[in-house]
Amino acid sequence: MAKTQIRHSWDTSIKHLARHNLLDDILTPNQISKIPSSNLSRWKNENEDKYLYADINELIKQEIELIKRLNQSSNIKRINESYFKLVDTLHLVISNVKGIKVLIKHQKELVVDTIERVKGAIPIDKALKIFNISRATYQLYKTIVIHKCEASYFKWCTKRFSNQLLSKEVLTIKKYLGHENYRYWSKASIYLRAVRDNNLHCCMSTFYKYCRLLGFTGNVRSEKPNNNKPLRTVKPNEVWCADVTIFKTNDGMKHYIHVLMDHYSRKILGYSVESGNSGMAIRKLLHNAYLKHQPNQTLFLTDGGCENKNTFVSSLIDSLPNTFAHKIAQQDVVFSNSMIEAFNKTLKYEFLYPKGINSKSGLVKVMAEAITKYNNSRPQWALGGNTPSETFSGIPMNFNSYKMSFIEQKQLRISQNKKNSCKKCF
Repeated sequence: MAKTQIRHSWDTSIKHLARHNLLDDILTPNQISKIPSSNLSRWKNENEDKYLYADINELIKQEIELIKRLNQSSNIKRINESYFKLVDTLHLVISNVKGIKVLIKHQKELVVDTIERVKGAIPIDKALKIFNISRATYQLYKTIVIHKCEASYFKWCTKRFSNQLLSKEVLTIKKYLGHENYRYWSKASIYLRAVRDNNLHCCMSTFYKYCRLLGFTGNVRSEKPNNNKPLRTVKPNEVWCADVTIFKTNDGMKHYIHVLMDHYSRKILGYSVESGNSGMAIRKLLHNAYLKHQPNQTLFLTDGGCENKNTFVSSLIDSLPNTFAHKIAQQDVVFSNSMIEAFNKTLKYEFLYPKGINSKSGLVKVMAEAITKYNNSRPQWALGGNTPSETFSGIPMNFNSYKMSFIEQKQLRISQNKKNSCKKCF
């Protein structure tokens, strides 16, 4: 008698899994092999609406996806831990790379937005590890980004950052930094000019901070080691320095600028524009300065160039006994003539190159304006805030007197910032 084949009935959920190609996620290969291929083909081609309330199977599908994720959670955990190990290694490798933290700071809006978006899945502390920033720094970034205030130049909350400069103060700094007359000055000289004009009332470190925020950053130049003993002077007319620098105008001609400087005050006592190195020009500068200032026992410091070591200069010095002692830098004395060499650089980059000078007559005109500004208008931090002419004349300039207004302005600044009625502040 033939054996009767047993007909199997299949659970409806199995049909649903087959329809959505999910059998591999639930059943083993051995279990799936027991289902006739004809059944599988039929189930896959059935319409969704054949069974009433079939939409409940969508919930089952979602539960299956969740089960799959939970089953894989240990693997996901290992993967996340591995990623964080890679991040820690990356931080160790780039820890000495200059500018990484500055770059993150400049992109703080993107950093805050990203962390806020993923904080539901990744804890904030773990997300901060990726950017290698502290929780306090993140909260500061978040405050700056989220609580923008229209009363602040940089949109910082004025109540939270009440010590920030007022908008008009920031605009004052911006005005001086962009002013044509000070465009090529050092930032220290611009700061002193603004303070002395009674238009700015803050310390120098604050000024430099806002220079960076406004994008006014100078090129950082590396300097070669200086093994020479620096020359120190304590009064005007103690040491006079002379040097020659070459400047080429746009017509292709070279011009030799001869300069005489008082070392202590850095004041330019005289200058001459010649077509070549000229011993006679140095003699005239030295003689005219002597007649005007009548120095006594002054060291005349130069390099060993032919314009300095010649009969014109030596005969003048010999005719003025006990007045000048001519010494060659780094030859007769250990120190260099760096003071006037630094001035030559300042002269060119702050006063001459920006003008686009076309001829000797143009150079002579610009030189007259440049020396007047340098001596009388451009204050120097090394001179305590004085100009060279003020230092040479012995006019005192007590910079601490300006600092009294800094305290008053700070109190006013905090008061006004806290009174801000911006709705975003709290």
